[in-house]
Amino acid sequence: MNTGRFIGAAAGVWIVRVALNWAFYAKIVGRQYANISSAHPGMFRTVIPAYIVADLIFALAFAFLFVKVGTALGGGVLAGIKLGLIVVVFSAVIGALYDYYGVTYMPGTLELTSVIFQVIAHAVEGAVAGFVYKTRMLDSAAPARALSRICAWTEFVDCSKN
Repeated sequence: MNTGRFIGAAAGVWIVRVALNWAFYAKIVGRQYANISSAHPGMFRTVIPAYIVADLIFALAFAFLFVKVGTALGGGVLAGIKLGLIVVVFSAVIGALYDYYGVTYMPGTLELTSVIFQVIAHAVEGAVAGFVYKTRMLDSAAPARALSRICAWTEFVDCSKN
């Protein structure tokens, strides 16, 4: 793992995540949440520093996952988008289903809007991780080239069968 690129990818994901979450939850659907909160006092907590720390934890975990599986997913921005879409299913989509079926005062349209936002946001965050970390797809001919180099440099490997 390249530590500098890992930190850069995590920082990029964190900044983008904080900005996207602020734009969506404060500006786009903030009024709807405020209406629900006034109808059900004490049901929501707004602890902005905690949200930002949670976003940092997510960014570190996401960047770590990208470092480990980015190449297997094809490398680069596209791999980040794929990872973002995988992660969103396990986090936001399933979480929204629990919210919808477990919290009676959350309208389905708000949950659906949130899920759509999360799908887009996770894909963007993945693209950022892929752009910053810059993994590459493994070349399918790389193992054969590596074996031919070993054969050329050593007499201990019988390469006549390959």
